[in-house]
Amino acid sequence: MYGRPFDEMIFYASCYGDRQNMRHNVKTTVSVKRRLTQGASVLALAMGLTAASAQAAGYNSGWGFDEAGMNHSVKPGDNFFEYANGTYLKNLKIPGDMSSYGPFRILYELSMERQKAILSEAQKHVSAEPSDDMGKIGTFYASYLDQKAVDALGAKPLAVDLEKIRKVSDAKSLAEAFGTSLNSMAFSTFQIGVEQDQKDPEHYMLMLDQGMSIGVSGGLGLPDISYYTDPKLADKKKAYQAYVAKMLTLVGWADPAKNAQAVVDLETALAKVEIPRDQTRDPLKLYNPMTVTQLQKIAPDFDWVTFLTTAGLPAENIADRKVDVREPDGIAAMSRVLKKADYSVLQAWLAFHLADNAAAYLSHDFSDASFDFNSRTLSGVAQQSPRWKRATRVTNGAMGWALGKIYVARYFPPSAQAQITELVQKVKSSFHDRLEHNTWMDEQTRKAALNKLDHFAIQVGYPKKWWDYSNLVVRKGDVYGNAVRGAAFNWQHELNKLDKPVDRDEWGMTPQTVNAYNDPTMNEIVFPAAILQPPFFDPKGDMAVNYGAIGGVIGHEMSHGFDDQGRHYDEHGRLHDWWTKASSDAFQKLADRLGAQYDAQEPLPGTHVNGKMTMGENIADSGGLNLGLQAYHDSLHGKPQTTVHGLTGDQRVFLGWAQVWREKDRPDALRQQMLSNEHAPAVTRVNMPAHNIDAWYDAFGVKEGDKLYLAPDQRVKIW
Repeated sequence: MYGRPFDEMIFYASCYGDRQNMRHNVKTTVSVKRRLTQGASVLALAMGLTAASAQAAGYNSGWGFDEAGMNHSVKPGDNFFEYANGTYLKNLKIPGDMSSYGPFRILYELSMERQKAILSEAQKHVSAEPSDDMGKIGTFYASYLDQKAVDALGAKPLAVDLEKIRKVSDAKSLAEAFGTSLNSMAFSTFQIGVEQDQKDPEHYMLMLDQGMSIGVSGGLGLPDISYYTDPKLADKKKAYQAYVAKMLTLVGWADPAKNAQAVVDLETALAKVEIPRDQTRDPLKLYNPMTVTQLQKIAPDFDWVTFLTTAGLPAENIADRKVDVREPDGIAAMSRVLKKADYSVLQAWLAFHLADNAAAYLSHDFSDASFDFNSRTLSGVAQQSPRWKRATRVTNGAMGWALGKIYVARYFPPSAQAQITELVQKVKSSFHDRLEHNTWMDEQTRKAALNKLDHFAIQVGYPKKWWDYSNLVVRKGDVYGNAVRGAAFNWQHELNKLDKPVDRDEWGMTPQTVNAYNDPTMNEIVFPAAILQPPFFDPKGDMAVNYGAIGGVIGHEMSHGFDDQGRHYDEHGRLHDWWTKASSDAFQKLADRLGAQYDAQEPLPGTHVNGKMTMGENIADSGGLNLGLQAYHDSLHGKPQTTVHGLTGDQRVFLGWAQVWREKDRPDALRQQMLSNEHAPAVTRVNMPAHNIDAWYDAFGVKEGDKLYLAPDQRVKIW
């Protein structure tokens, strides 16, 4: 993936898409990188499923595809997703503590067991205030496991923060409250981060966004502005108001019902002025560098200097500090809404979000209330995860790189790194060939595109260096304090980058994450260790299936470098318009046609895919499958395709791609994904790319009259 700054780390198929789980990760600065899937940071098992786990996942370790999971009663030309995966999905039961289930979640669950093994061993190193990484992760984990001790504290850990909130009475104190959000569990409508300067990627720059707090749009409590404005979602909004009242009651706030109504009214007003997601996809329009003084002029209704200095920015020369303001109009409008609000409402609003953000670290009445709304109501999840899983998640959120270092040493064989690097180079070579033979680009743009591709940096497995946690204080029994210090440590790590050269060895994703990403300002693609395993990659599996799976993933990330956003970055990661007008116009016409195809998809009755919001991922999916297929063809070196289990090579490539996406979602979780996630649902990610590829028609005998059939001149071919 790569994406606009402040997108939450996304994870291919919404591995555990409920929002309560997002809150189980210590708050970190969000990133410009575009990932394969939606969700919070996820742990994973790297290389080699056990026999039992392979059987559970339904994969034949002999050749890598689950034939028994197919549904031969459905024509591939009517619903390729169902044809490839129907029997498997029919028999699949979503576990009670999950919002969806499929390959990503299976790998996540397997990983959790391995992470548990590491952390259980680390528990032997628990001490009052450990000094080494093993002791710190063990103490963090063990402290969180002690539910009885956490329950005994109730809301006491929030007392200091709540007292500060009660003192919010003017513009300055509101800005101070927002500023503390970077170092605590507190809340801010506005999000700041440290990223590479989009037009000078050798240097870091402060960025300001209208808000992506814990993966929530606009710093709001509901997943998307539609939850505030769409009458069809009125039941969710009503349930949210009840949840706000519940949390205010738990923190001892006066008149919780009345204040809950006021909080929801305030957020509704903010939602109405927020810039919608599908209007924030042009990075050239999002790049608005200005000084803090200039920011104060365009959004005068908020105290930006106080906000930034409270967040930890040096006060010296703060007025001249450059900030890339992502949505100036949205930020100014939200500032006006806040200025008009009564301070008693703002206090209640801040108190609620503090409790909401901190619920995972508090007594069971807080965590149960959070689960009931954020997971059960919004995503349809039936039961809360066991305590050890939540403990693993929060430990990973605070010290993910310490866990990752141990993980790689134990579970990632060096041979896998070499194998995947070679495969990436093969897909890259196939992309080079496709660009050379592209029919809609002019020569000037083609030459520049080839140069960008040639400069792609490829990162596989794990980073060259690891975070140093020596300054992070972890204390036995201090669950909430450990979380706050973890958040502050992560934010300070970001602040330390300012005014320094860009560190090109730093990754935006831990190696235990089942994902991959494209970073446009680095012009690099990154494949963490955890994704390099079945069903994505099986070193002993069928070559064609591997090209459809991991080859498609590699191609997906490469294609992100040339999607509707990535195409604006050159070979050095600089944001500028390096395309000729003719090539840019040709690209846009194709993108518009592709968007219209996706707009027409209705995976959930009454809810259509947003082709504009999902444009980058759709282009990358289409490009990824095309590249996986061509890389397979190129690997044959002119030799005929072999037939395996009655399936041709091309058929196995397409089925390998389809198997990666065989996910089942709860209806509420699917609706939430479609409204707030830039990735289309699984069925769409299989059917739409396939039906735009001529070879798919030949491979499966798809003909006019089949439901997925497109006439040749209607098939969109971008990469």
